[in-house]
Amino acid sequence: MEEQTKNWLIVGISLFAIIGFFFLAQNIPTDTLEKLGGSLSLPVFTFIIALVDGFNPCTLFILTMLLGLMISVSHSRKKIFTVGFTFAIVVMIFYFLFMLAWLNIFKFIGFINPLRYAIAALAIGAGLINCKELFLFRKGFTLMIAEKHKAPLIRKIQAMKDIIMRGSMPAIILASIVLAVFSSLVELPCTAGFPIIYAGILAAKGFGSGFMHILFLLFYTFVYILPLTTVIILFGFTFKGRQISKHQMQIIKYVGGFIMILLGIVLFVNPGLLVAG
Repeated sequence: MEEQTKNWLIVGISLFAIIGFFFLAQNIPTDTLEKLGGSLSLPVFTFIIALVDGFNPCTLFILTMLLGLMISVSHSRKKIFTVGFTFAIVVMIFYFLFMLAWLNIFKFIGFINPLRYAIAALAIGAGLINCKELFLFRKGFTLMIAEKHKAPLIRKIQAMKDIIMRGSMPAIILASIVLAVFSSLVELPCTAGFPIIYAGILAAKGFGSGFMHILFLLFYTFVYILPLTTVIILFGFTFKGRQISKHQMQIIKYVGGFIMILLGIVLFVNPGLLVAG
């Protein structure tokens, strides 16, 4: 009961913040952020959104389960780092290609008002779905890993046990790549929100060269795997760790959903705050 009370308190504060933010966003001049942040506004925005996105409960769930299994069968720091960083790099490459595809779609269409409204609606809709996980975890429509994919994913992680214990280093790397690709595909609903929103915002930037878009996508994906990198290092040096808990996943989904809603509001009422310049 105490946890439910805390959850409702979080929701109450969030609703108050969203309402206040809605009226504030309508009245902020579009050149305010440029005056405050100058040319650093987009890099700072990219860093913040990518870092928030990096605390992805689906990816963290898979990684912590994988590393926890490794620690139970092997105390080889070399193997832990090899598997962990192979997994993170493949996830980064997959994320980059996914965002690049959406960026090209948005650049082809152009940042017209219907597209802006669609991205804003996506942000608010995905945000609300993520926020409901605080009370209705994995119930109804969800942006978590589908139940039909969860069992095969766990079986693939368990299958790595023998490879870790008896396999050669190339075999371990290959198995890590296969697992990372499979997990990236099945967790796509869990991760699609922020990349699509950011790709739409980035497409609206008036860069003279597509090279700048590529640089920002690389920067985004690098920041995205920072939380994964931290987890890998902690597991590798301490040989201790635990799987991310249900409550932690609920909180992470709620915070991410809350930020998505704020981004959606800005895109609806004052898009110049995100796409100007």
